[in-house]
Amino acid sequence: MRPMKSLLIVAFVLGLAFISMGDSFLPKPLSTVSKNTRSQINQVLLGFMPNPHIKKPSEQHEAEVEEMEGRVKGKYDHLLDDSKR
Repeated sequence: MRPMKSLLIVAFVLGLAFISMGDSFLPKPLSTVSKNTRSQINQVLLGFMPNPHIKKPSEQHEAEVEEMEGRVKGKYDHLLDDSKR
């Protein structure tokens, strides 16, 4: 039973090495298999995560600036009207 457990651990470590960095040191057919396997695993894992629908920070900042400008103009609108005369 003990040699089987050791063999499984070695196979697991070699499998992780093949997937994680096999495309950097293996010859051409195996390197593409390693890269494709890693990309497939990444796609499956990312498929489990929800899409966060994050806005661009610049768009969010612009919306906040426009909101603040609207509040300032609403509060001090009478000052702006007097300066235009």
